[in-house]
Amino acid sequence: MNILILGCGQIGQALAEHLAQETYNKDQHQDQAQHHITCVSRTAKIFAHSNIQHLAQDIQSLNFQDLGLSNQPSFDWVYVIVSPSERSVDAYQRIFVDTARPVFQALQHHPVEKVIFISSTRVYGEDQGRWINDESIPNTDDSIGQTLIASEQLWSAYWKEKFTIIRPSGLYREQSPFLKKKALETHQLNENHWTNRIHRADLVGFLHYLITLEKVESSYILTDQRPTLQHELLNIIRAENQLEPLRIHSNVKTTGKRLRADRFTQSGYILKYPSHPLLTKIIPT
Repeated sequence: MNILILGCGQIGQALAEHLAQETYNKDQHQDQAQHHITCVSRTAKIFAHSNIQHLAQDIQSLNFQDLGLSNQPSFDWVYVIVSPSERSVDAYQRIFVDTARPVFQALQHHPVEKVIFISSTRVYGEDQGRWINDESIPNTDDSIGQTLIASEQLWSAYWKEKFTIIRPSGLYREQSPFLKKKALETHQLNENHWTNRIHRADLVGFLHYLITLEKVESSYILTDQRPTLQHELLNIIRAENQLEPLRIHSNVKTTGKRLRADRFTQSGYILKYPSHPLLTKIIPT
């Protein structure tokens, strides 16, 4: 299979290497590789695997003609894993919305079977801890969330039944300097905020797993199904650092949302990280 990955940040690079490693393991005694991967990003990248090609190009002016690639593939699967240069509406517009038409035009003569588009659960907004699932209609007052909704709709209009949206909740790694800094520096919480998360390795794992499915749904929420109040996470870190726990007054407002990922669960994918390592101390896995 010829796979195109648009966006070679941490997730895009990890997915390319994941696919290439599987190909190497399966085909190390064969002359023909199972997957050939082409990655596109604004800046040059170096990959160890010979079946990964990289193209330094702006996605808004995507062009596969006369590039001198060692292999000129016809792409079957496309992953769109782009990220903005900054957290602003203009940046989200440029990278998510303005790229839709150029990508569609560049791939017109390719036998594309599926386009996997990485969005965010930010499209659902936040409202008093309400439950959100795959059937929930995206709706938010947040301007960046609204830009993501517009991008989903535009890309879907181009690719129709070939299009699948992936909406991950908050991504994390084992060590989170941001979370630790917040825990140590926070002195008072003025809201009871629900949080949701999924490990980066499980996002990459599921993106790869999709190739094996006979039927890929139109959209998936990705989360570990363990919504948690933020202060619980922060207090675990504070306890490890011999600090007093943060206390929440009973009359503060509840914010955030709680996510259910039924399609994700029903797909058969098994989480490598079924819960944040910190939460195993208060929630049995």
